[in-house]
Amino acid sequence: MKAFRAVYKTGGINKAAGALGMAPPAVIYNIKQLENQLGKKLFNTHKKGTDPTEDAKALFPLVEAAFENLSKCNELLNTENKGTIRIGTSAFIVDFWMAKFLREFQSKYPNVVLEFYHHPRHNYLTQLEENKVDVAMMQFLKRPGPQIDIFEFLNIGMTFFTSKKFATANNIKDEITTERFFELPFICHAQSRTVLDKLEGFFGQKLKAVEVASVLIAYNMVMDGQGIGIFFDDYLDAQKDDQIVRLRIKDRPPPPLAVHECAHHKNPSALVALFVRELKRFYAL
Repeated sequence: MKAFRAVYKTGGINKAAGALGMAPPAVIYNIKQLENQLGKKLFNTHKKGTDPTEDAKALFPLVEAAFENLSKCNELLNTENKGTIRIGTSAFIVDFWMAKFLREFQSKYPNVVLEFYHHPRHNYLTQLEENKVDVAMMQFLKRPGPQIDIFEFLNIGMTFFTSKKFATANNIKDEITTERFFELPFICHAQSRTVLDKLEGFFGQKLKAVEVASVLIAYNMVMDGQGIGIFFDDYLDAQKDDQIVRLRIKDRPPPPLAVHECAHHKNPSALVALFVRELKRFYAL
């Protein structure tokens, strides 16, 4: 229909092609396809250009009205896609798992403002229930109340790692047994506490865990040769540190442990519903 409209308004194939940013043969092909569908000839071609047939003259007002309605729909949608979405999540999730999605979302919906709220105890579900945020995103959300809808948007394994210094001192290469793994000190940060609970439940053993306040402290302690850590692959890749030794448990590899989830009210606003749809689309859910 775009090709038909352009040819009708410009009076020529070449002019229409220039207006549409298409090659002339592509415009001709589109016109032929439309003529075949309608069973009608739409244009008569001559040296100076093209003239519409009577059928084309009858069709054009209908096509023009359709394009005007489409334009109005786009304006309406762009008007509706304005506002602010309050998101409760950690900086870690934003920086390492959502950066690409957020860049795409902001490019697609420039009039939507995303505000991020960080809770010191990661109590994002409570914030959602108290209407302090519109969307809650974190790892391993506790089962919500009946008014909250929740879905998993990411399920990714984590990497056990240590430093070359610690590996050399403890005669470790890139594979260790479960028995050896639980003999060694494990450095974890507060954000990975739930991961450790699942890890200990899976193996049925307690880790010799040292829990510290932040990701950076845990990483630095591991790289200082004080034990083993468990981090997201993207975080380790970002460090670009040739002293990192990635470890595999060869006799009983654990399942993926990092699960990210999104929660919102069961009857979300149009803007929140849009955000959730885009999130599901991005992660192919």
